[in-house]
Amino acid sequence: MKNIRIIAIIALLIFLALISCSQPKSTIEKVKTIQVNHPVDCENWDGKIFEKIKIEIFFKNNSSKVLSTELADEHKEISTGLMCRKEITKSSGMLFEFQTEQNIGFWMLNVNFPIDILYLIKKDEKLYIVDYKKMKPCKNYEKISYTEYENKCRTESMNYKPKKMYNYALEINKNTLNIENIAYIKILGSK
Repeated sequence: MKNIRIIAIIALLIFLALISCSQPKSTIEKVKTIQVNHPVDCENWDGKIFEKIKIEIFFKNNSSKVLSTELADEHKEISTGLMCRKEITKSSGMLFEFQTEQNIGFWMLNVNFPIDILYLIKKDEKLYIVDYKKMKPCKNYEKISYTEYENKCRTESMNYKPKKMYNYALEINKNTLNIENIAYIKILGSK
């Protein structure tokens, strides 16, 4: 009887050792496995431009300005945003449309130029600013691994979290508009 117990214990220990060897060695390996399919690798980016729509920005002094923007309203477009682009013109930008209200910050992973982001809420077919941030590119000056670079950019994104809920966001070149003088924004054309 004693021999059977000893054999059972040895078998259990061997089984546990085999299971632990088949698991990833660390959380970092699990993260690397997940991030292999990150939506944007700038070296292999297809350069796709999203659907173009026009928006009109109305200022408090009763003037207005029309911008030609790209619409990001699907998951892949939203997760790609302005990544890998060298620039955007002063009269353009990217409008993000979300199905539900949220208040997460955007990140600047693989974005090569500074931007202003306006967090917007839609009311009666008008978009009103609930918050805005001035964003700097997240650079990999230290030449750290891509995973560490992503984590650095995620940490920096906490600086860009809005104070209120939003369901639209507009990214434009830094200092293109006098944001404090914007009354509201209207979408002129959409899909």
